[in-house]
Amino acid sequence: MTRRAAWLALAALAVFCATPPSARAEEKPAAAAPAAPAAGRTAEQIGEDLQKAEGELREVLSDPKAFIDPAARDAIAPKVLPALKKMITLLDELAAVAPTQKENTARARLQFLSFAAVFGDDASVKSLTADAKAAGDAGVRALLSLLAAHWLRASKDEAAQDKVLDDVQKLARANPKNDEVAAMIAGLAQFGAASKATGERAENIVLNDMTGDAAKQIATQLQGKKKMRESVGKPVELAGTTTDGKPFSTKDWKGKVILVDFWATWCGPCIAELPKVKKAYIEHHAKGLEILGVSCDSDPADLKAFLDKNKDMPWPQLFDATENPKIEWHPLARQWGINGIPTMFLIDRNGVLHSVTAREDFETLIPKLLDQK
Repeated sequence: MTRRAAWLALAALAVFCATPPSARAEEKPAAAAPAAPAAGRTAEQIGEDLQKAEGELREVLSDPKAFIDPAARDAIAPKVLPALKKMITLLDELAAVAPTQKENTARARLQFLSFAAVFGDDASVKSLTADAKAAGDAGVRALLSLLAAHWLRASKDEAAQDKVLDDVQKLARANPKNDEVAAMIAGLAQFGAASKATGERAENIVLNDMTGDAAKQIATQLQGKKKMRESVGKPVELAGTTTDGKPFSTKDWKGKVILVDFWATWCGPCIAELPKVKKAYIEHHAKGLEILGVSCDSDPADLKAFLDKNKDMPWPQLFDATENPKIEWHPLARQWGINGIPTMFLIDRNGVLHSVTAREDFETLIPKLLDQK
């Protein structure tokens, strides 16, 4: 995950969205076509309006889960679709006055057509379907949009998603070195899968059918996620170098309950979680709780400055002075397939990995694990 908000992160997947009639609970009438762009405005003026419109859209589309929850999707569609249509109209206007931005504008337009299609707009589906017939990369991008929207609309239907993956696999085999195809398929695996099986099938398409540079990088991440899934319930060791250059391993804390926090000083949600983490440490450290920070900062000075201001974080922090600045993540985060922080693990007194989603419930899990012998 980048340092952007979750809504913007989802936009990477939304480059690839559209909606199949078979996935709809009921047919909705097509929305009206965007109004004709106003004449005589500059690219700067249109850009300002785009920023405002994006802000408006964020207000009504703040939770990415709305894309895969049919009830939530239907509830906010009346507010979301007008905002999306406004974005599309402005992008059309920008394309007309800034031809040098044609490719970027076209990509952005696909993103918002994708969003609109997921929210049930037939006109956007038809537009993407037509665009998918184009030759070259433009057609591939539009087809990616269609396939991902099928996927998102069918987030509760495993059979429908399997059909989507049939088409996805054909596209992958026809474009094995296309980085955008690889990224899209990885996005499907991580968001909106109807079942574990469909998510893993999407992962396997990247692993087995894609051969480009991006696919190789994604494969490393997917293998890490597989490791994460398969390690729950098994003994585990996390080791590295602390900020003071000393080696450390969770095996040094034999008999302790360990909360492992993958975080960074630049990560807003990470900082928002810290009061709860500090509270857990104060309440449970004497009873056997230890906390290990795994910093995904790239600048050691930023980390040091933050820790100097937060003396109530006395637990060790892993930081790889060689790798962190280069990859902008801690190597452990890469090894475990972590691409979104904060991510928290819980290890029990026996050194067994109890949870890789402890951010959701570490406050209740910690006392239970401490009570176990």
